[in-house]
Amino acid sequence: MALWGNKDTKSVTGTVTITSGSTAVTGSSTLFTTELAPGQRIVTSGGVQYQIASITDATNLVLTENAAATLTGVTVTANEKPAYLNSGDTAATFGVDVTEQTAGSDNVTNVSVATEGTRYLGTAPAVTFSGGGGSGAAATATISGGAVTAIAVTNVGSAYTSAPTVSVAKPARIIPTTGVTIATDTIAYTAHGLNAGDVVKYFTGGGTAATGLTNNTTYYVIASGLTANAFKVSATDAGTAVDITGTGNNLQYFEIQSADQATAVASLGAGAGGAHITHAGWVLQTVGTGGRAGRVSFETLVAMKTISGDAADDLVLPDAS
Repeated sequence: MALWGNKDTKSVTGTVTITSGSTAVTGSSTLFTTELAPGQRIVTSGGVQYQIASITDATNLVLTENAAATLTGVTVTANEKPAYLNSGDTAATFGVDVTEQTAGSDNVTNVSVATEGTRYLGTAPAVTFSGGGGSGAAATATISGGAVTAIAVTNVGSAYTSAPTVSVAKPARIIPTTGVTIATDTIAYTAHGLNAGDVVKYFTGGGTAATGLTNNTTYYVIASGLTANAFKVSATDAGTAVDITGTGNNLQYFEIQSADQATAVASLGAGAGGAHITHAGWVLQTVGTGGRAGRVSFETLVAMKTISGDAADDLVLPDAS
């Protein structure tokens, strides 16, 4: 569910021209028909708001009242939720309807890191989703200090009936062809962090395998040739080094099997099937008249016992103001 209020605005493409004493608004490079809707309010950079009565086409719309001043070629923002006006056009209620109450309940809106893991270096690990009855969710991980510190949702997906399982790939070392020295069977990687006896699995990454190594096969880091920036692998624990006679490709990698792997948990959006909000809320905007002319006040009205929010993601938690 989204809770719409005075701070829930979006940018409007292009620029507009508003003429004093007229209800007509003309746009340049605008997308009125796809970005706006009757009932919404456009907001100028000076904070002046006008409600939209109708939209003619992508570059022309009509206001509910005559503009108070002429503005030429200015950018505007718009309240995301259409405003429902009270009598006299002095107050507007920004609310949610029944459909919006359950909006987002089948989406993955957040992924939190449960276990940061260790020895994550270089490229951040892949994040995948499974189960939950839906599809399409995607996310990217951020690493720092050898750990997975955050996971950002890049696609919320759809049709999830329960939170899907999140899998964070094991730490890996991508080895370009220049990192393979066939004369000594040595693999170079700066500050690789591997220890003798560590179990690793070799993957080609979709390209040609390094000759002597087999895709999706387990190997062991051995003490022979082990330095801070290079290592050798054996087919057996503490065995002899694999004889590598080809350098493979630039996407090949060794996945560390014995490391502390990161874990994460997904959360669905609020609404039916979600975990947070099931009631509507509104922000009442009142434009002053008489001695309070020009003053705008906002009053939060909520149909729930408590309200909390992160001021960033209204789909998960509403803002308290």
